[in-house]
Amino acid sequence: MEGLLFYLGGTILLLGAIAVVTSRSAVAAACWLILACIGAAGLFAALHAPFLAVLQVLVYAGAIMVLFLFVIMMLEGPVMPSESRRPRFWQPLFALAPAAIIMAAVVAWVQSARLPGFTAVLPDGFGQPMRISLLLLQDYVFAFEMIAIVLLVAMVGALALGRSERKQPWK
Repeated sequence: MEGLLFYLGGTILLLGAIAVVTSRSAVAAACWLILACIGAAGLFAALHAPFLAVLQVLVYAGAIMVLFLFVIMMLEGPVMPSESRRPRFWQPLFALAPAAIIMAAVVAWVQSARLPGFTAVLPDGFGQPMRISLLLLQDYVFAFEMIAIVLLVAMVGALALGRSERKQPWK
């Protein structure tokens, strides 16, 4: 069962990442990134780390991606001609067909291979909240605080860029 969950999560993660890179719309790319984060949560679940899987969905797929979408929509970047026109009814089918074919091939391969579960021994406390908190607040406290400062500066910068030009005091 772990093998199936691992391959399924990896396939979702890979397809979501490819869609992020190839997407023409920033909003669509952010939505595909949510799917990639859900695939990463599936990988954590396959490693018997349910706390990390839930954190992946809540923090990254939830909070951070909502923040990204707000910033993208607030900045209102240039609209490409391919974004402004509506897709024809058959275009989404062509976009989903390769993903469906790859998913069917992976499922068929996993079922025919009869893969065993993971045999690696995980360290004690892997994925548990106490171990994660000890790592973040003891061993990596400096990096944790620097990430918080960088995110704060990014939010202030996004707000400054999002304001209209006539309201900016320096212009």
